[in-house]
Amino acid sequence: MKKLVSFLAACLILAGSVFAAENISVYIDGNPLNTVRAPYLESDRTMVPMRSIFESLGCAVDWDEAAQSVTSKRDGRVIIMSIGSKVMYVDGGAVELDVAPALVYDTTFVPLRAVSEALGCDVTWSDDTNSVFIVTSVKAEIPMYPEFEAVPDFGQIVGITPNPVLDDGKIYCYENADADDAEKYARVMESQGFAAFDAGEYVIYTKDNISVLAGFRGGIFRIVITNY
Repeated sequence: MKKLVSFLAACLILAGSVFAAENISVYIDGNPLNTVRAPYLESDRTMVPMRSIFESLGCAVDWDEAAQSVTSKRDGRVIIMSIGSKVMYVDGGAVELDVAPALVYDTTFVPLRAVSEALGCDVTWSDDTNSVFIVTSVKAEIPMYPEFEAVPDFGQIVGITPNPVLDDGKIYCYENADADDAEKYARVMESQGFAAFDAGEYVIYTKDNISVLAGFRGGIFRIVITNY
């Protein structure tokens, strides 16, 4: 009976962790990571489904049922992880993990930051939105406006040419942008450390001594960049 009670208690704790973490969002190069099950937090580490994260980062994945281990390969790099083990092997070298891979509801979860950084990615966490932002090493650096090297270039990120460019590079107008483009830009700005403030039609992003006003008006998406 005691074993049954302990088992049920463990299941409730684990289930609580998984369900409580449904608010966690993961973005790779500004695009949302779609997973078969929701990410969850374990000891302040974001856990994500193994196959979802590895394949989204361009890895080939091989699962060994007998050994309960996963081998992922990309560009000559080999990562081996096992359920319950806090040791990850990267190209044969042992790396200590804060949290071991776990099997939850027949889905193998792995620590997102450890996996991403082992593949050369940059990882940042946002407390404000419960979001993880991953920038891959295989993608070119986020383009910046020529006149403002710290401000991500909306047009290059979403593939739209500004028309027209006004006021010597401080005002950009985009006639073909939509709400999805604006949302993607918001994620990119947040990943670059900009704080966001809702101003009705516009969102004001600030960082250091730069202010970026971005939003729709009259069907046109505008970017206004100023120093303050």
